[in-house]
Amino acid sequence: MKVDVYAEMYLWNRSADRLICVLERLEAFSICSKQRIKAYQVRLEEIRSGLNADLAEATAEQNAPMKVVSAGSEQSGKRTARMNN
Repeated sequence: MKVDVYAEMYLWNRSADRLICVLERLEAFSICSKQRIKAYQVRLEEIRSGLNADLAEATAEQNAPMKVVSAGSEQSGKRTARMNN
C-alpha cells in the first residue's frame, strides 16, 4: 500500500510538472496574458501542494500504529531482559 501511494505521488507530481510546461509553452503563443498563465501555474502548484500534504499525512497516519507497536515491543523486551538478569 505504502509503495503504491509513493508511486502515485511521483506520477502526480510528474504530471503537474508537465502541465506547468504546457502552460509555459502556451504563453509563447500569446493565447492568454502572462498574468493569467501565471495565475494558472500558481493554482496548479497550490493543488499539487495540497494533495502532496494530504497523501503524506495519510501515509504517516498509516505508519503511526506500526511505530507504536514496535516501540512497545522494544520496551517489553527490555523489561524481560532486566527481569532475567
